[in-house]
Amino acid sequence: MNFSEFQKLRSKILSENDGVIDCSETNLYASLMRLNSVQAADTTQTVHRCHLATDWTNYFGLPTDLSRRALISCGVRDSLSLLFRHYAERGARVWLPADNYPVYVELARAAGLSPREFPTLPEPIWPDETPAEGDEVLVVTNPLKPLGRFLTSAEVSILKSWLGRSSHRRIILDTVYTFEERMHRTTLDLFATGQAIILHSLTKGWLHPRLFGVALVPENDAESLTPIFRAQPPPQLNLALARDLMSRHAEMPKAIAQELGTARARLLATLPGPIQIAQPGDASGYFMTVHRPWSELLKDFRVLSLPAAVFGSDRGDYSILSSLSFAS
Repeated sequence: MNFSEFQKLRSKILSENDGVIDCSETNLYASLMRLNSVQAADTTQTVHRCHLATDWTNYFGLPTDLSRRALISCGVRDSLSLLFRHYAERGARVWLPADNYPVYVELARAAGLSPREFPTLPEPIWPDETPAEGDEVLVVTNPLKPLGRFLTSAEVSILKSWLGRSSHRRIILDTVYTFEERMHRTTLDLFATGQAIILHSLTKGWLHPRLFGVALVPENDAESLTPIFRAQPPPQLNLALARDLMSRHAEMPKAIAQELGTARARLLATLPGPIQIAQPGDASGYFMTVHRPWSELLKDFRVLSLPAAVFGSDRGDYSILSSLSFAS
């Protein structure tokens, strides 16, 4: 069952069954719309991407000299589209998580790639094949979605070892679910290898999808990747609004994280006792995993969860709970 199919079924279940505990909401923007009071941006002055790159690195407390390697896009999807086309031209082998974002596969195939997949649910099983002769790229979210936790030190060691087997290997870290004012230590640890690309956007932390994104690239890749992003500038309206969001609304990610924490606590207090979260998450977010089929949760406990299949997983014995319906 894909996302679209589940959405139709979800509407039917909720309309025909009173008293169902809804743990299947996925629309962050609608759930937290009251936090989004941003007014129209001032577009009378030209906004330069280099200035926003500096604003972004400053926001996350990164060294200012990294701003020249902070390449600007319209968001994570836009960055991935540009990167995937680049790697397709180079005949790269690409690894994608099978159970995070089905859109990853869509973007990769649209770029002409034939991606390989690896599972992350209930725990990541990292690729361990002989390195490709040329470029090889692995994409993963940090924090992991839908597990709701950051990469562990042990997992970082495994990924470092994977990178160390070939200088042509790269890891692309999608950090869009970072609500803190600093990148997680595991993200920075992998970036320090010189073989990792950090992707971020204002989608989750500022509730503005497909507006503004950053790809922070390694020193050795800047020469080849900079012209690709430079040729695809976001509209001035996007840049002007991004400037305002990071300056005048810098506290928004923190407010969203606090709201999500409250919603999570409400969900956990509402769940019937027999339903146990598979593992505690250490990241701000709204997804949690349960080691029970979604149909069983609905039948036995009247809890409507998300089937793992919605995320692309083949694990029918796992369900995903969302706390968004518990946001005030």
